[in-house]
Amino acid sequence: MSPQRKGSKRGAYKPPRDRREIVTAVLASLAVIVVTAALVWFLRPNRDSGSTSTSDTTVTVPTTLPTTSVPSDGTVAPTTAPAATSTP
Repeated sequence: MSPQRKGSKRGAYKPPRDRREIVTAVLASLAVIVVTAALVWFLRPNRDSGSTSTSDTTVTVPTTLPTTSVPSDGTVAPTTAPAATSTP
């Protein structure tokens, strides 16, 4: 029984949605995904850790260690910490 039959109660086939509505829904969904991804990217924490720009809050770390003085009389400083004494 074909839908073209004269006494058919159904009538001709009609798609459930208009093609324009489907395209609009798909484009709107893509826009929401793109905006969400952009907001996550721009509002991420520690955003400045990978950038090369400088700001007023950057901390400079010295690249050389401070020098220490060595006694000139030939004595050698102990290399181990003194043992802790405990009283009962």
